[in-house]
Amino acid sequence: MEKNTLIYFTPVVIFTLLLKYINITKGKPNYLYIIGLIAIIISDILTFKDFDKLFSWITILTSIYLICSSLILKQYLNKSKLENILFLSVLIGLLLASYIIYSVLDLLIKHLSNTNLVYTIMITFILITYVISCAIIYINDYYDNATLILTSGIFCMFHIALTPINEFIYFTQTFTVLITITHVISIYLCMKFIAETEIIKKENLKKKYF
Repeated sequence: MEKNTLIYFTPVVIFTLLLKYINITKGKPNYLYIIGLIAIIISDILTFKDFDKLFSWITILTSIYLICSSLILKQYLNKSKLENILFLSVLIGLLLASYIIYSVLDLLIKHLSNTNLVYTIMITFILITYVISCAIIYINDYYDNATLILTSGIFCMFHIALTPINEFIYFTQTFTVLITITHVISIYLCMKFIAETEIIKKENLKKKYF
């Protein structure tokens, strides 16, 4: 699939997910998430138009989506169970994710201007915040479909981390399609979780044992 095709295909798919989100929420959507989806649609168009020249705008718009999503996911977090983050498996997972992100930054640093490097570091911290939020929701195990948001976080990290490598270092059409697929799946799973998962009030939370 050529870039000229993807520039129309991806935004249309994301816009369809936006309409689906509004339909699922029965006309009462979270407008913060709509803003995020609109931002990512514009970001996708700019990505396939000229990733290098429009890099700063792409990172800003993608960051807006991640910030909006993180603010919404914050409502699903339960601060009283933050001790679960200390689980060994979680620490290993976070260390692995941090190492992957560090490795990507190390590869990209030679291909980015100082300005673009600043934007890259900015979106990296925002991405880490989003992924950690997804992981905590999954670990707390209060929501039956928490696997959706964890998978969304993993795919989102894959998409954001590998897109610059594909554009700046080693471009292949096949890799572009795979990255696009993970991008769409990530947004779909996040949308599905936010649209279908009712926030459990703190007083109604039931402690689960593993």
